[in-house]
Amino acid sequence: MTAPDPREGASTAVACPLCGARISSDDGRCPECNMTLDGVGSRPAAFTRQAVWWWAGALLAIYLVVLAIVVIAR
Repeated sequence: MTAPDPREGASTAVACPLCGARISSDDGRCPECNMTLDGVGSRPAAFTRQAVWWWAGALLAIYLVVLAIVVIAR
């Protein structure tokens, strides 16, 4: 007698990292706790590392412009 193939009938359900509820691979949010599932398992992350650095650079640039305006206004 051979062991059953684990790939046969395998469910694509995984557990929510927050509440542990079973979620399928195509769910965008957990049906129990409503946590977004971006970046969990094979899902893409909400932001790439490059996008985060662009946002940080933009915020720094805005801060420096406002700081320069305040210094000039004094």
